[in-house]
Amino acid sequence: MRNNFIIFGHVFNELDMVLPFIDYALTKYKDSVILYSDKRNVVGADNHLKYLRTCRHLEQKYFYDEQCFRGYEKIIGFHEKVKQVQFNRRRRKNIRYISYVISLILLMINRANEIVLEKPIKRYVGQLMLSNIIMVYVGGESIFPYSVIVKYAEKRCIKTIGYFQGFYLYSNLKITGKAVTVKRSIRKVISDYIKTGKRQYCNYYLVGKSMKNTFLRSSGNVGFNKMDRVFETATPRYTKGWTNKLRAYLMKEEKINYGDEKKTNVVFFLSQVKQKVNFKEFIDIFQLLSRLDNINFIYKPHTRSSSKYVRDTVGGDFIRFDKVAANGYDGSNINSMLLADWADVGIVFGSSIAIQLLIDNVPIIVPSFVHTNTTILEKNKICITADTLDELTNILANNTKNDIRKLIDNARVKKFLNEYFDADKDYEQIMQEYYEAVVNNGHENKDALYI
Repeated sequence: MRNNFIIFGHVFNELDMVLPFIDYALTKYKDSVILYSDKRNVVGADNHLKYLRTCRHLEQKYFYDEQCFRGYEKIIGFHEKVKQVQFNRRRRKNIRYISYVISLILLMINRANEIVLEKPIKRYVGQLMLSNIIMVYVGGESIFPYSVIVKYAEKRCIKTIGYFQGFYLYSNLKITGKAVTVKRSIRKVISDYIKTGKRQYCNYYLVGKSMKNTFLRSSGNVGFNKMDRVFETATPRYTKGWTNKLRAYLMKEEKINYGDEKKTNVVFFLSQVKQKVNFKEFIDIFQLLSRLDNINFIYKPHTRSSSKYVRDTVGGDFIRFDKVAANGYDGSNINSMLLADWADVGIVFGSSIAIQLLIDNVPIIVPSFVHTNTTILEKNKICITADTLDELTNILANNTKNDIRKLIDNARVKKFLNEYFDADKDYEQIMQEYYEAVVNNGHENKDALYI
């Protein structure tokens, strides 16, 4: 019997992580897959969507184009305009208490819109078969419209699964903010409740190895207490089998041809600045990479960022990337896998793209001075750690690409990748385990899990 999957994503990260599963379900089992996004255009996903369209004959759909939303177009449009106003307000300085009141008013307006839109969503879920399996990204079940989908799916006993949209690198994470990380301020509690209402949870969650404790028990998930619903399993996106498969497709479509071949190709992959990043040091790295004559420099903003701006987490100001990195090439529209193929060196301080670099034998430099967190890269000694800007300068300015490559212990890297991702199994075995983890109830499928 074929399974019927309804998969919801938001931005590129979700599609990138769930793509191997979709590919496997369509080719191995000929299952039915419906892929939705709450955005009409998913930035950076052109190649992934083209792969699904041309190789698997699957088109991603805009959720609000469903028949149940007919007659609600104006409400949807107004809802999106309010969200845009909320985003634009983040780019300018605001008077503290007045800004908070305005934020609450906007949240209440949007919440009212969402209450109206619950009716067609309820109608949509009511038409689904009970055998459907709904998949949303971890965290998506707490926000609209996925929170409403999960709520009504639970009432109808339709299985809901949270899939992770990356790989959690942090071994210690502190979120930017004046409040103590172990509890939220009253203002935060009020605004969160208006924004999301009652917290919804999927039936169970699938995360990569070691992520149950490191991510779901981290300061970024204050209040999460459904640990019995979390199961550690494979991370198909970062297996060698999937990497080879997707790269073969991507290389047919495009290849990076940038810079002087005699110079070292350096890519700076950015993490979200809210994660206790020292803004001054962050800018200093950009300026350093911009002025080094012996490197070709590309920077890649975080894929969850919706603009080319970086926020000063101290002053609150926004600065454009291209104003900071005057001599750097903006890689926003270049697939990260292609960037990893081009790079001789990757600079990473928190993004899961580090795993792709390791798979491609690209040395990683972690500028530890840029934030107060630590990652499993340092813990497992599979990166080059620069504790100061001078150390980073010395590594890049006084070493050839081959010299830098020798600073990495390849045996350690190989051991790490095998332990966390491939586990001495071939791609077919890994995908079958992940597939069974999705299809079967987690409690009944312990043999297929990394526990």
